[in-house]
Amino acid sequence: MLHIKLGLGVVFLFLFGSFSAFATQDSLMIAKIYEHSFYKGEAYENLRYLTKHIGHRIAGSAQVAQAVDWSKGLMGQLPFDKVYLQEVKVPYWDRGAKEEAYILGSNQKLNVLALGGSVATPGEGITAEVIEVELLSDLRKYGDKVRGKIVFVNKPWDESLVETGVAYGLNSAQRSRGPAEAAKLGAVAYLFRSLGSGIDDYPHTGATRYVKGIDSIPAMAISAVGANTLHAALEEAPHLKVFLRQHSAWKGEVLSHNVIGEWKGTDHPEQIITIGGHLDSWDVGEGAHDNGTGTMGTLDALRTLMALGYKPKHTIRLVFYMNEENGVHGASQYGLQSKQNGEQLIAAIESDAGGFAPRGFDIKGGAEAVAWIQRSWKPLFEESYWVSRFLPGSPGVDSGVWGKHYPGALMFNFRPDPHRYFDLHHTAKDVFEAVDKRELQSGVAALASLLYLIDTHYEALPN
Repeated sequence: MLHIKLGLGVVFLFLFGSFSAFATQDSLMIAKIYEHSFYKGEAYENLRYLTKHIGHRIAGSAQVAQAVDWSKGLMGQLPFDKVYLQEVKVPYWDRGAKEEAYILGSNQKLNVLALGGSVATPGEGITAEVIEVELLSDLRKYGDKVRGKIVFVNKPWDESLVETGVAYGLNSAQRSRGPAEAAKLGAVAYLFRSLGSGIDDYPHTGATRYVKGIDSIPAMAISAVGANTLHAALEEAPHLKVFLRQHSAWKGEVLSHNVIGEWKGTDHPEQIITIGGHLDSWDVGEGAHDNGTGTMGTLDALRTLMALGYKPKHTIRLVFYMNEENGVHGASQYGLQSKQNGEQLIAAIESDAGGFAPRGFDIKGGAEAVAWIQRSWKPLFEESYWVSRFLPGSPGVDSGVWGKHYPGALMFNFRPDPHRYFDLHHTAKDVFEAVDKRELQSGVAALASLLYLIDTHYEALPN
């Protein structure tokens, strides 16, 4: 039925002249890409190996080093013209033994995770009273009363927002800046309500930053259930105390690598289209959606085009970036070396939003280019493949970092369905079993189709 439907659609477009000959050719190619991805795609099985045999992959760890070697070997099995490692020095943060948190008196356990980059609790742990606020700005009214206390930021997720990335962004600064702000007022520790849309007992980790010259205090994410439990307990006993213990620490710099494969172009080999995502993950779960699907998906997008006998006009460079989660050192190194080498990076696709059903792409480019893409490419995706989002937006974290050296590059950020991603993001639930094969391979097809269109029609795009 799939073959019949796609075939009739292409014939209809041809007979009625709705698209140019180029659009008909593009439609045929995209149909082949989707068919190959659904029937012969390999992203799902590659993801199985990455998550089940290697597991989570925090930058600097032995697991991420294993992932680098394995990924290089995986690329080496494909007809890339060159596969190589790019050296990157990364800071290595180690969580240590499992965190502990409970309410004194009741001994009610609270599920917590150290925020990435956090220091350990001193000695045998911290016991202190808690000050609860919704916003960091609310701390100001407490003044000296914060000294010696645990600051508990309990800002619930805004469920009214369909775009969950916006909800995430509204709270993320309180995670990254919160411990430093609390430390300024003399707090001894920081508890942050996890950034996630689900009400469950899984805490979400994520990076935090300290400020030079201000004492670093231990920082933890608390699950939504734990946050609600603590909030209710504080309403009954405003001066209750909480015990916290964690063992996290920075372990110095480690030599790691970006993993890169190059497929040389036939017409403009000096012009490079970058595609990829970050290979590292947080150290809980298996790093499946964040970002195993991004790396294995972009690899399979190139493999699909190769299997179909496509010959790129421009050089296509697949990059698995290192250390996106706690420093973006890989993307920084990639951009710096590309600029120093005088390379022409003309376009990019990034995949770092999970492996759910594809919905489209955010585009960083000129208004005329975005309008042209909406007019010319969007119709190729939206009716048959349910991929309809082609809007101005962020290029993605890694592309945004190296893109500072290439402000004229046209950049695309892959956008899967957003509703379930932040149930799993940075948690122990981000495992292989949470990924649906059909959704993942549909994303592979969308990525491969967009890559084909960029490579084929780049010269026709408005500046």
